[in-house]
Amino acid sequence: MTRAVTVRRTVYALLAAGGTGAAFTLPSASADPVADDCNAAGLAKTISSVTVSLSEYFAAHPDVNQALIDATKQPSSVAVGQFDSYFKDHPQQGDDLRAIQAPLGAFKDRCGMQVSPTDALTVLADV
Repeated sequence: MTRAVTVRRTVYALLAAGGTGAAFTLPSASADPVADDCNAAGLAKTISSVTVSLSEYFAAHPDVNQALIDATKQPSSVAVGQFDSYFKDHPQQGDDLRAIQAPLGAFKDRCGMQVSPTDALTVLADV
């Protein structure tokens, strides 16, 4: 999967889900942190943290914000092309967004998830 596709899927899923809450959380101090946060609550906290960071990034970068929102207003086949083109033309913004969403990948890897956190979020948005 290309870097642009990863960023596009993450941003698109988080935007489509409409925000899952905006609270930063501190990790708990326990003997086995993996067991403590490899659950739905830990996933929700990670997604929330990433969502807050994305919100702050978009507020500080209105050009990126507008480009991505404009793309989400298009049919999926058009939006995919717009995301890919945008990140090809703006690699630094892609790098910034990949860094922001890195905790989602780390959670998936640490917890042995077979489904990406953003895919899980998308499913939860339909519940």
